[in-house]
Amino acid sequence: MSRFFRAVVTVIVLSLAVPILVLASAAAGLAPRHWSGIPLSGWEVPYLDAKPRQKPGTVRPPHLDSVADEVFSWRDSTLVAMAPLHDGSVYIQTTRLTPSLLAELGRRFDGDKVSVVYSPFYVLPSLAGGDGGGDRVRIGSRWERADPLGTWVTLMFGFPWQLGVALLLTAFVYVAVPRLRRRSRDTATAA
Repeated sequence: MSRFFRAVVTVIVLSLAVPILVLASAAAGLAPRHWSGIPLSGWEVPYLDAKPRQKPGTVRPPHLDSVADEVFSWRDSTLVAMAPLHDGSVYIQTTRLTPSLLAELGRRFDGDKVSVVYSPFYVLPSLAGGDGGGDRVRIGSRWERADPLGTWVTLMFGFPWQLGVALLLTAFVYVAVPRLRRRSRDTATAA
């Protein structure tokens, strides 16, 4: 196997493994943190729901109104819902993860107050505008709202712990596999 082929395979595996590792961490309840400090608390796709749930008796956090007012003033059509969690934070449900969204949330809010839930297939309700409900508000196609490339970039490079773990595992494989092959070859020739 040539070195070029190994490098290509490594890049492909890393480009798939890191986002899967981030989403698996969120599904397991570990809430991986973006470099901006905002955690990804869960995700939601059809038939698979890994988002945090409210517990009975959840107390409304005092900062919910200020967070809601500020976030909804951005007029971002990808922010679709907000709810208080049992731990006192507010989760913001969004249809895409972009570096600018998470950086802006990190700049304006503390990571202990706000967390994000990723829902790429969330169906937005039809919004009517104008006096007679005539003109519809443009919210973009599902593809535009989900922004798969931007989300992949965010999942790939925005969560340093998962990226670091994947890179360390890759380095371990590149060091360990040749040593194991050499050791098995040496034992085979010695016998």
